[in-house]
Amino acid sequence: MGFIFERAALVGVGMVGGSLGRAMLGRGLVKDVVGIDPASADKALELGAVTETAATLKEGVAHADLVVLAAPVMAVLELLPQLASLLKGGAVVTDVSSTKAMVMDKAAEVLPGSVTFVGGHPMAGSEKDGVEALDENLFENAVYVLTYGAGDSQGDRVATLVEKLGAVPVKMDAGQHDRVVASVSHLPHMAASALAETVAANDEDRERIMTLAASGFRDTTRVAMGSPQMWRDICLTNQEHITDLMDTYIKELTEVRDLVASGDGTGLLEHFERARDFRRQVPGRGKGILPTVYNLFVYVPDKTGVIGEVAGLLGDAGINIAEIELLRVREEEGGPLRLGFITEDSLRLAEGVLKKHGYRTELQEG
Repeated sequence: MGFIFERAALVGVGMVGGSLGRAMLGRGLVKDVVGIDPASADKALELGAVTETAATLKEGVAHADLVVLAAPVMAVLELLPQLASLLKGGAVVTDVSSTKAMVMDKAAEVLPGSVTFVGGHPMAGSEKDGVEALDENLFENAVYVLTYGAGDSQGDRVATLVEKLGAVPVKMDAGQHDRVVASVSHLPHMAASALAETVAANDEDRERIMTLAASGFRDTTRVAMGSPQMWRDICLTNQEHITDLMDTYIKELTEVRDLVASGDGTGLLEHFERARDFRRQVPGRGKGILPTVYNLFVYVPDKTGVIGEVAGLLGDAGINIAEIELLRVREEEGGPLRLGFITEDSLRLAEGVLKKHGYRTELQEG
């Protein structure tokens, strides 16, 4: 297989940039990757995320066919004008920023016509940061939003790269992207961070809070552990959509608060039922963009090696597991081990094998 790009430059080699570099190299999608990041380029070289490093932006992008801006969005807005005179003709520039409209506008404003900019946002990540946290399989089965014009062959080229990374490219215009991610990503982070600060303010009960805080609280506030710099930049580049949604969220919270204060049991029950019904409609995976995954929940004891035991039984039976997840919150689906299969036949076979060996299982409903 030929390389999709001969030489790629990573401007920023943290967790996402490092994961991307190693994935491109490991899958033979690019020949060389140069890392441009004074803080982590040497470590990235050691970890196999890049094949060489560059001390300056000029040196790093000079001969690159593909330039990936793997930096926080405000840094990307500052980098684009600096890149304008440094890129070779025909180069493709992309980013991994969590907001798109301001980035696309800035790229259109400052980059020369001989260069193509393709907006990118891989919907994959971690609360961990730094190149040490890289994962070359980070993009497997992840939605990867791309923003580019109709008939743009270079955009299609980037889409091919994304597919070869194992991700699912989804083309979306910048405005729609920012509006949608404000709902499913940015507002949840605002809620999680506000909840964490609300509970943290209770100094009197802090010790007991830390003792009693269980998986529900940890999962609800998990995203608050993300990079403060990244989230500051997201807020500053998607202000309108985030504030509109926060206004609606505050209104909803106020209405629920009033139900509690007035002792309105009927109203509270209706509220919780509506919320539960909507939450049940949100696919764990598989409906819509991603291929269907058939889920089996397996109750496993808390003992060393049990996950390997389950996987081994299915492997011996020739059953391929597409996804595996140790659940901390059972909700109403059961758990705590979720196994995902690509076909319903594999699901049924796996259920039979595990039941034969004494495991209690539940199929996902719906």
